[in-house]
Amino acid sequence: MSRLLIKNADWIVTVDPQRRIFRNGSIAIERDRFAFVGKASDVPASFHPDQVIDASGLLVTPGFIDTHVHNTQQLGRGLGDECDIPLQLLERLYGYESVLGSEDAYLAAKLCQMELIKAGTTCFLDPSSYFPDETARAAGENGMRGIVSRTAFDIHRTSIGEMPSGRKTFRETIEEAVERAEATVLKHNNTHDGRVRAWFALRILAGCSDELCRRIRALANKHGVPIVMHASESRDEIVASRLTSGFSDVERLEELGVLGPDMVMIHMGWATPREIELARRYGFKISHTPASSYRIAMGDQVHGKFPEMAELGITVSLSCNSAMSSNYMDMVRLMNVGAGAMRSVRVSAFIFPPEQMIEMATLNGAIAVGQANEIGSIEVGKKADLAAFDTRRPEWRPMLNPLSNLVHSSRGGAHTVVVDGKVLVENSLALFVDEGELLRECQRRGMDIAQRSELIPKLRSPWPCC
Repeated sequence: MSRLLIKNADWIVTVDPQRRIFRNGSIAIERDRFAFVGKASDVPASFHPDQVIDASGLLVTPGFIDTHVHNTQQLGRGLGDECDIPLQLLERLYGYESVLGSEDAYLAAKLCQMELIKAGTTCFLDPSSYFPDETARAAGENGMRGIVSRTAFDIHRTSIGEMPSGRKTFRETIEEAVERAEATVLKHNNTHDGRVRAWFALRILAGCSDELCRRIRALANKHGVPIVMHASESRDEIVASRLTSGFSDVERLEELGVLGPDMVMIHMGWATPREIELARRYGFKISHTPASSYRIAMGDQVHGKFPEMAELGITVSLSCNSAMSSNYMDMVRLMNVGAGAMRSVRVSAFIFPPEQMIEMATLNGAIAVGQANEIGSIEVGKKADLAAFDTRRPEWRPMLNPLSNLVHSSRGGAHTVVVDGKVLVENSLALFVDEGELLRECQRRGMDIAQRSELIPKLRSPWPCC
């Protein structure tokens, strides 16, 4: 039986029901669960650890939960730059995915997860790809928690553009799409000691027929797993949705009888007042992706009603999206962007305080993925997932409110990360992979993919390279 003691932490931010913060605290972990959380002086004398980590100078939080991560897009970093949603999606993203192979996808997922883990994220929700097997394999090896899903489309000429024709996976029949989505759930749900789960996905509604939506809902009910999807993402998509169906995205799903509390809606920056009311009524969860909106000019900050959603009791979590959208997978950096963006457009310094941003990155994420009884806070009996940050750096001084320093001034990057009671990062070094070897191989493959997709000419800087 493995026992880990994290002792003498300067700060432990529990996010427990009382929102307690312990000074000079310690955490005892037995196997995969928290066995003690409290003052260092109160650790039970009967607890004899196999491993001890001195957390002096560290701030410990629950592991972050990112509710929107496209793992296999990681090797496309830079390919989606300087373009809006239609161009980014139809030319850049689908151009990248058209040439992506199985081994490329596996290495992309390994790299994505390494970036997530080293930034303090311990659980991700991947809202579908054509390579769920590779994503699940990487998570199993890397040691983090993850939810995978299989892309399901059956409309190939959509109102926002046409799917690529050069690869069969983009041209599946409804029977193929449904069969492969269900096979993913059957193969990967509750695998790797329960760390990896599998959901159903309706990636983009423009590519999904009414029948596909209904059949995915029926399968979700049959297997007792949730549904994740992008919704009310941009003006282009909501206009297209109304032109083809007469409804906005979420309104269409209500009309089809698909809505339920077991759903995560990604983006929702262009949600109508009625869609916000539907979120409150049906209890589905929101994944807010502020950095993508900034990078691709989606307008979420100007049009989004995320503070209002939160005040209405709707669960709003946070997500980085992908290396082709936000371009980084750092939840600390994202909390800063998310808070600052809403404050700026609302001309209010009181929106999204640090405490609320930390809740969105931890407990709200756990609620969104249906695991709040297991993760999202540091409490005795819960799974032992945590991240620790080194406060002995210049951006942490002076430190009057450590939560404010974490959200508003920290650069991100975790000193220590533990998932399921296992140490994955120590002294800022990943213990689960040869970082140098993975980075070299991913650089080589990323360049090869960019060349094969013929996107390199679109990315060159106008400045001369000598």
